[in-house]
Amino acid sequence: MAKFDGIRMQDLVKVEDPDSEGGITLVFKDNHLLKIRVVDGKLVSESIPE
Repeated sequence: MAKFDGIRMQDLVKVEDPDSEGGITLVFKDNHLLKIRVVDGKLVSESIPE
């Protein structure tokens, strides 16, 4: 879960559903993004910045 330390306890500002890649993007305070999508039946997430 260290992958999500940058957004832990951050305020959620906006949800983009669907985003440009067909998943959802959670936008947190300080422009931290969490992109979530389904690839081959599994959830894949990417945190920006990492």
